Amino acid sequence: MQDAEQNQLFDTLYRKNVNTVYNVAMSFMKNPSEAEDITSDVFVQLLESGMHFTDEGHARAWLITVTRNRCKNQLKHWFRRGRAAEEIMEQIPVSDSDGELREVMQALYALPERYRLPLLLFAVEGYSVHETAQMLKMNESTVRTRIARAREMIRRETGVDEA
Repeated sequence: MQDAEQNQLFDTLYRKNVNTVYNVAMSFMKNPSEAEDITSDVFVQLLESGMHFTDEGHARAWLITVTRNRCKNQLKHWFRRGRAAEEIMEQIPVSDSDGELREVMQALYALPERYRLPLLLFAVEGYSVHETAQMLKMNESTVRTRIARAREMIRRETGVDEA
């Protein structure tokens, strides 16, 4: 019975967090297939670790931290050093009629991590400032400042006011 309960808990965690993990991985890797691989690896690590979380926020923070660390390790790999940014950006599956969304997403992915991740979690994933601060282990005021600066950088880069 315990295995069935663990499988149910894992299934629930997976369904609630798979998109967040993928979006965090995509923000680092800028490549859908690599982001999918990392997403799979993170959930396999969760399954193999047998982690027990005190609450949903703890689980989400663990998943985001593991995803970020796995992406950073992958980006250090020798294979990644020679890839052109244009080649990577062409693989991002963003489409809209006038290209404005693609331009904003390119600007988002081009931001430094310290600005990209808080904006991604807040604006794209829909987490509150409080939840984002908890996941990233930052003060709420720091998260608000980084989101504001990230939006301003995107506005300057794209000329779009809806970042």
